[in-house]
Amino acid sequence: MSQVFPLRTAVELDEDRGPRLVDLADDAADDVFAALSSGTARTILAELHESPQAASDLAEVTDTSVQNVQYHLENLGDVDLVEVVDTWYSERGTEMKVYAPTDDALVLFAGSQDRTTLKDLLFRALAGVGLLAPATALVWLAADRLLGDPAGSTPEPAGGGGGGGIGIQTVEEGAGAAAGAAGTDPALVAAGAFLLGGLVVLTVALGLWYRRR
Repeated sequence: MSQVFPLRTAVELDEDRGPRLVDLADDAADDVFAALSSGTARTILAELHESPQAASDLAEVTDTSVQNVQYHLENLGDVDLVEVVDTWYSERGTEMKVYAPTDDALVLFAGSQDRTTLKDLLFRALAGVGLLAPATALVWLAADRLLGDPAGSTPEPAGGGGGGGIGIQTVEEGAGAAAGAAGTDPALVAAGAFLLGGLVVLTVALGLWYRRR
């Protein structure tokens, strides 16, 4: 059966992955810091948190050789920061390992706070932000429809209606015109206000939860 190259299937990561907590007092912190001592290694890890990639892709992003990328990937793998999650094929049909981080986030912390409590706090924060993102997009779409110019509408002439030369504007048109005069997208302002308010509420809620622990 013939196969078309290059072949890059969608990579599905484990949804149960959580943040990786590294206590600065632990011996493991030395190994993590050693693996991340290079700027190239830190860039590789950051890129993999964006999306799974092959060594050749990471070489282009970091502007270095594939061999150097593989060296850093081995070091990151030795401290359980990255892992192989799939196999892709190049244009020549060569197998390429696909790498991804072993966690959703890497968090370094110092102090005596219980590790389980910190991980639970991070889970709640990430879940809250994950809910705010799509909600903010919905607010932007709704505001764009509400405050944007109605399709097919024509503005009232300035002197029409016998109103002493003063035209009639709807509330939506007035808000859109005011924001337009200020050079700001009203829908973007509404979405930004919603996101900011949501982050404030989330921060307060997490603070109250943390104090009760």
